Amino acid sequence: MSLNAARDKPAERLRVGELLANANRRLADGGIETPALDARILLAEALSMEPGQVISCGGEIAAGEAVKAFKAMVDRRLAGEPVHRILGRREFFSRMFHLTPECLIPRPETELLVERVLEDVGPDTSARFADIGCGSGAICVSLLAERPGLAAVATDLSEGALAATRENAKRHGVAERLETVRASYLENVEGPFSFIVSNPPYIATGDLAGLSREVREHDPQLALDGGADGLEAYQAILSCAPQHLEADGRLYLETGHGQHDAIMQLAKELRWGIVSSHLDLSGLERMVVLEKR
Repeated sequence: MSLNAARDKPAERLRVGELLANANRRLADGGIETPALDARILLAEALSMEPGQVISCGGEIAAGEAVKAFKAMVDRRLAGEPVHRILGRREFFSRMFHLTPECLIPRPETELLVERVLEDVGPDTSARFADIGCGSGAICVSLLAERPGLAAVATDLSEGALAATRENAKRHGVAERLETVRASYLENVEGPFSFIVSNPPYIATGDLAGLSREVREHDPQLALDGGADGLEAYQAILSCAPQHLEADGRLYLETGHGQHDAIMQLAKELRWGIVSSHLDLSGLERMVVLEKR
């Protein structure tokens, strides 16, 4: 914990509670939606403590270096950089994942995709699967960590994303069961796989400019842009996946809001069997499970 009154310069002798209150006001005035939460998380990072400890330390004097680091993080947040981008990590499926600028920040709704796969893949299952557009590796690493009999190939066009996936695989003890390949979808990847998972880019190109500043300016466009209608990646995956799947192999896809009917129609045209579709916690269509015919 970076609390040290003795070494602070007079101008930097600020109490933790004062720092927190000031940052809260600045973030609120700057239009940040969750100013109190963001301030607490960032201050905990500067002080090398858990966010829940910050309030109880409100009367302590913060060390000068911690004050400086915290103010710099608040400035970044005011400039629109998301909290977890500033921290360089995000929790997903009860595990912490390192992020690089080339990775999407894992979203809670994507945990539903992992949960759905785990419903079909039992604890004693031995199988090989592919994760298309792996990003930070949140999906494939989580599945490997939950099911020790699985092995995976993770693909992405971004070397920075693949580096993050490898680091996260090592951090969570699954690196020996994961191969990373820089590839477009499953190009030059050897199957067959028992199943394939993907959270592909699904924002229509024309809608990118209307995204929030946090997403528009700080998430990688490669992981967002789904082409003119937002369906480009789905078309490619639905077209290439059958030749990489075992008989009756399954495809698990996260989907964007308002795309469900179009994806279902595309799947039928390409002769996929429809297994199920699922809503997220907001009641929006978020995931489909398809089966190779």
